[in-house]
Amino acid sequence: MDLTRTRELLPDVMLREESPSTNAELRALAVARAESGDPLPHGALLLTTHQTAGRGRLDRGWVTPPGTAVAASLLVRGFGAGAGERDAPLGPGWLPLLAGSAITAALQPFFTDGRRVGVKWPNDVHLRDEDDAIAGRPGRKLCGILCEMLPTGDIVVGTGINLLLPEWELPTERATSLLAAGADVGGAESLADDAGQDLADRVVAAYAAELLRLAAWAAEDPDRARSRVLRHSLTLGTEVRVHLPGGEIVDGRARGLAEDGSLVVDLPTGGELVVSAGDVEHLR
Repeated sequence: MDLTRTRELLPDVMLREESPSTNAELRALAVARAESGDPLPHGALLLTTHQTAGRGRLDRGWVTPPGTAVAASLLVRGFGAGAGERDAPLGPGWLPLLAGSAITAALQPFFTDGRRVGVKWPNDVHLRDEDDAIAGRPGRKLCGILCEMLPTGDIVVGTGINLLLPEWELPTERATSLLAAGADVGGAESLADDAGQDLADRVVAAYAAELLRLAAWAAEDPDRARSRVLRHSLTLGTEVRVHLPGGEIVDGRARGLAEDGSLVVDLPTGGELVVSAGDVEHLR
């Protein structure tokens, strides 16, 4: 896989034919390089089209069948440093949301029929149609995101993007892919063929460029970065059910985002709940 666009954009692109976990590989490499005094550059990327033992948030498994999806991990260094004069920079809690916005920007051009790509808080990218919008549903999942902070303070941003998974290979009825959703994939059938490689290169390059841009905005112009996240949110303004880590379940209306990126939920009995960790279910 040439990844011409991506290689022209990023300082270091590492392609693996197969990887247990791109996040784990990039994390180990980044730590080793930092200890050796030769740190990986900001924007270093490790990518595979066959991930065999990946994991999502809350240690859920995530595996990509060969030739159908891209697992990519990007190193973001110095996130939140260098604040502008007016506002403090955005903290690490915003990075999954910024990555979701970047994926949204990369995938939305493949859908010109009115369907909307957007971010379900805190770390999933979904495709929503008109029926989903009316019912308050986020739609079907195109991509998952997992951010991991390193001992150095740098962050590995992992993404799993469903590109050419056919309908019958989707892991759940809530998932989809560009191919299964009827997007224009340029005739690609597998990421091993020329059209599939070009598709992966287009998507990854667009995503990486946007994420690095948003990470810079987070430090230099945080209001602009926040606005982008708010614009791409599918969760804000909807009725939600929050499954908290301790097992408690709370219903309410997602109103906004706190300063650290947590979800602010208005409760039907009055008051609000600030959710920094937990699963959020959209209610119909």
